[in-house]
Amino acid sequence: MTRDRYAEELGAVIEAVDAERSRVRVPFRDGNSNPGGALHGGVAASLVDLAASLVGRTGAGDQPDVEHAVVDLSVTYLAAAISEDVIGEARALRRGKELCFIEVDVQTGGGKAIARGLATHRSAPPGAADRQLLRDPDGGLAPSAELPAFVRFFTTAPFMARLGIRGLRAEDGTAATALPWNVAHTDVSGGLHRGAVAALIDTTGAMASWSLVPLDPRNKASTPALHVTHHSAAYDEDVVADATTLRRADELFANQVTVRGATSGRLIATGTVLYRIVVPL
Repeated sequence: MTRDRYAEELGAVIEAVDAERSRVRVPFRDGNSNPGGALHGGVAASLVDLAASLVGRTGAGDQPDVEHAVVDLSVTYLAAAISEDVIGEARALRRGKELCFIEVDVQTGGGKAIARGLATHRSAPPGAADRQLLRDPDGGLAPSAELPAFVRFFTTAPFMARLGIRGLRAEDGTAATALPWNVAHTDVSGGLHRGAVAALIDTTGAMASWSLVPLDPRNKASTPALHVTHHSAAYDEDVVADATTLRRADELFANQVTVRGATSGRLIATGTVLYRIVVPL
């Protein structure tokens, strides 16, 4: 895990780990933040993934020919961390033959609760050949001729800019983004880190929500909840995300997001983003 390039870019430090618990610290860095020094939600989701992965891998033992991965991730955001270190403390809830269910609390160094996550980690030999249906990677993802002004706000935020996420479309409750391939964002297996995928899903769902609201600098927004299911790893290719706002209930926006390989069309992940925009009266 100390050779994980994405974790290194975050600045993650492993402070403790055994088969039941782990503790990982991410020091404050401008490159992990939104404007104003607030920790990006994708960083908190990545910290949940990292802390859970440590417990899942450690408890599985040193078995040959076994693949390890977080296959399902759910994060509830409780508060913002402003220019502070954050710490993820993971605890194994139950361990089966292949699956380990793990709870992760994310707090600031001062003990303020930031987020709580649940992760399902799988340790098992490689399965049968992937039988998923590949789809046209360009379906519905053609760039808009002109992007709304708020897209620049998302893509130039320090954490998003560091990942290199670019907007392709944002209109009428839909959004599309692309995450370029970069070895700095890979895990120890050489695949795109699942934390980066979670951050992409969070951002794309937020953009779909913003496309339904007039741009107003007084608006306040946040992600209360994020849920991601990882289907396969991405290697040596960009990935694209496509989001649709399924329902708006006043200030809450329910979004569905799909991530696919930009070249292969392979399904990488699916997710839901509950987003909140408070519009001044």
